Amino acid sequence: MTPREEGAPIQVGADGRREPTFRPSTESNHRTDEELVLRSREGDGEAFGGLVSRHQPAVTGFLMGMLGNLDDAEDAAQEAFVKAFRSLPSFQGRSSFRTWVTRIAINTARSRQRWSFLRRALSLDASRGEDEAWEESFKATAAEPEREALDRRLEFDRAVKSLAPREREVVALRMEGYALAEIADIAGISEGTVKSTLFSAPRKMRRDLS
Repeated sequence: MTPREEGAPIQVGADGRREPTFRPSTESNHRTDEELVLRSREGDGEAFGGLVSRHQPAVTGFLMGMLGNLDDAEDAAQEAFVKAFRSLPSFQGRSSFRTWVTRIAINTARSRQRWSFLRRALSLDASRGEDEAWEESFKATAAEPEREALDRRLEFDRAVKSLAPREREVVALRMEGYALAEIADIAGISEGTVKSTLFSAPRKMRRDLS
């Protein structure tokens, strides 16, 4: 059976689109991913809510590393889980649900990055001015310890953004606790490439931070 979207609560997004929302039941906490996937295929929104509750924090975390903005990361994560729900009939279980939904999230983030690049290319100077104005405004109103913490975070974010897209993905996934083999499966690269990326990327970041 295919998942029935009418079995899940519906919310209307800012763009006017109707999208399902998922609320986990207490029972879902005691079921495996495989069990929750089977129940979700039958239209059980609470079962899929259990999958969202279990995996959304890690997905949002690595998307934050890719996109550099919490709001964008949360939006992309929500979009990825809605896509996953709608694509459950095509999920064959050759990888874990977490690996599968993370792959969907990466593709979602890449698409957002392409659009963001085009927008920024059209208004690069204005965007740069807005970013600098926001940083200076925040610093002006923050206490000294907060300013120092903000400076460190901004420097770290810039160092991450200086990495190549594939490097950024690998680093972000590793920071969220994904295993080397899992990262290789998600990114479609060898485990050896994952290891070499995790060796070289931090060195690039340290160089940019120095």
